[in-house]
Amino acid sequence: MPEQSVLRLSDAYESKSEDLDLELKIRFVNINPGYNEEMIERSPTLYQYVKFVDTVRKYQKEMPFPEAVEKAIDECIKKGILEEFLRKNRAEVLRVSIFEYDEEEHMRQEREESRKEGFEEGEERINDLYDKLHELNREEDIWKAIKDVEHRKKLLEEFHLD
Repeated sequence: MPEQSVLRLSDAYESKSEDLDLELKIRFVNINPGYNEEMIERSPTLYQYVKFVDTVRKYQKEMPFPEAVEKAIDECIKKGILEEFLRKNRAEVLRVSIFEYDEEEHMRQEREESRKEGFEEGEERINDLYDKLHELNREEDIWKAIKDVEHRKKLLEEFHLD
């Protein structure tokens, strides 16, 4: 992710309108290591939160996520990182962290499914092209399209399948 960006609710709309009565814009600030470090250091709470997340990530490399969160909570409490907050809200931190983790997994699966659908859509377009070429007895174009990507692109444009 970039260091900072602006997210707009309207970007999520399937059909976009020129006239918006209300637009929600959110300034996204990346707090991963190496980003916005000066801002993070000015806020003790944000600094400690980043340390907590880093600790979770460290443990996540060697154990399942729920256990990594548990161990990170214990370590951070011992080191005085978000100590009071983690003591008071341990159960909620676990619940929210695991929910977010599941949401990330869900988003990964959604992206994977989207790629799969895109691949299948592309495959269908190619098959339609080959069917049309076969109907027109253009077997030589089929063989050339199989081997030559640029020729295939031209044929897809010719048959309005691009």
